[in-house]
Amino acid sequence: MSTFVADTKVKLLGSGIGMPGYPVSTAQLLRSLEQFCDRPSVRRARAIAHRLGIEHRHLSRDLSKPDAGLVAGMSAPELCRVALVAALQQSGRTIADVEYLVGHTTSPHTLLPPNIAWVAEEMDYQAPYMELRQACTGFANALQIVSAMIQANGQQCLAIVGSETGSAYFRADEEFTITEQLVNYVQMGDGAGAVILGPDDGSGRGIISDLFVGHIGNGVSPGLAIAGGGSSTPECNIGFPTFSHHADTVRKSGPRLFEMGVAAVQRRGYAIKDFKRIIPHQANGRIAAPLAAHLDVEVERIHVTAHRYGNLGSAAIWVALDDLCHSGTLASGDRVLVLGAEATKYLYGGFVYTH
Repeated sequence: MSTFVADTKVKLLGSGIGMPGYPVSTAQLLRSLEQFCDRPSVRRARAIAHRLGIEHRHLSRDLSKPDAGLVAGMSAPELCRVALVAALQQSGRTIADVEYLVGHTTSPHTLLPPNIAWVAEEMDYQAPYMELRQACTGFANALQIVSAMIQANGQQCLAIVGSETGSAYFRADEEFTITEQLVNYVQMGDGAGAVILGPDDGSGRGIISDLFVGHIGNGVSPGLAIAGGGSSTPECNIGFPTFSHHADTVRKSGPRLFEMGVAAVQRRGYAIKDFKRIIPHQANGRIAAPLAAHLDVEVERIHVTAHRYGNLGSAAIWVALDDLCHSGTLASGDRVLVLGAEATKYLYGGFVYTH
């Protein structure tokens, strides 16, 4: 077991988010479910929602229909465009300045072409792009790639965008709404987060450094998976691929991912007290208290956005970082520890951000 740490630094030039429509409250979500499912399913969903502490999320799906299929609201490429435009505006750049575009998602617009190809179409983007099919730690591997490109080639402006529109993979009927699917229904949100990155300018401000990534997943069953649609099992039993979510498995292995991330930065010479804020993967709205207790820090130092956006998967870290940077709580020079965690095959990754 090993952690790979890139000894490179990149400058955060701008960040932005893209959300579909207005926030959807848990009460609205449950009223929609009540149209199509029995009362026990709604009661279970309400209890799960209370435990997870997610009050709102943004959704692309049409809640008036039991089967969303393709999103009724903003598509994944459109969400990415909104996030990228916001990040570019903050950075003072245009899409023509971006020399390479990297996307990461688990709910692409199409399996082929990749989602990022449609983003390039939306943006009329002429330069090269690539896509990582990775969930909650896609940001970490994207950073590894982009930082290496900047260091090797001297590129001045690169972009990363993470997105999810997973709400399309839910069917509101009594046969489908087993507990793990109800967890997905009340936990997940749709959206996109983007960052514009450039080379370290030596200022020590707005710097992403100490990029780390690793995994502990060998021999462990996936906590999250997409059933059907791959070449091993192209058939989809219920007509479309479904997100399976084994919450018990996640609870067992999930905390260790944060421990591995903390250990990675401690080996770099940092202590937890060095960080003004900590951004964990935004799994649920109540993550602050148990993580603060686990790390022995004040709960106020854990920055959480999941209560407002839900679990955004691939977009979660970028959205939380954008939210924190615009919150007014950071002073110049404050350090932030980012702890990404992914339950598909138990990857971890993150970085240190100096405001």
